[in-house]
Amino acid sequence: MEIEVKLFANFRDYLPKGSDKFSSKIKVDTSERVADVLRKLGLPEDYPKIILINGVHAKEDDKLKDGDVLSVFPPVAGGDKGNVVRSRRSVFRWSGE
Repeated sequence: MEIEVKLFANFRDYLPKGSDKFSSKIKVDTSERVADVLRKLGLPEDYPKIILINGVHAKEDDKLKDGDVLSVFPPVAGGDKGNVVRSRRSVFRWSGE
């Protein structure tokens, strides 16, 4: 089956080569869960994430269906305190809460 993956902010660094700037259509098995796709993309498991499937909040153990749009955002927060997370090219912070 095929899904569309949209990664935002620093997570875009993990899109497959040849993807457009924000998204990629990828083939996945019918038994795949969000965590499986994120693992295949190389997104570190310990990074905090906001996950949506077709615009609705989702969890990493949710199953995907053909045609789903999986969107993944880093947490959005202000300030300069907190933990530092490094992506392949950039650094961003999150409160860890």
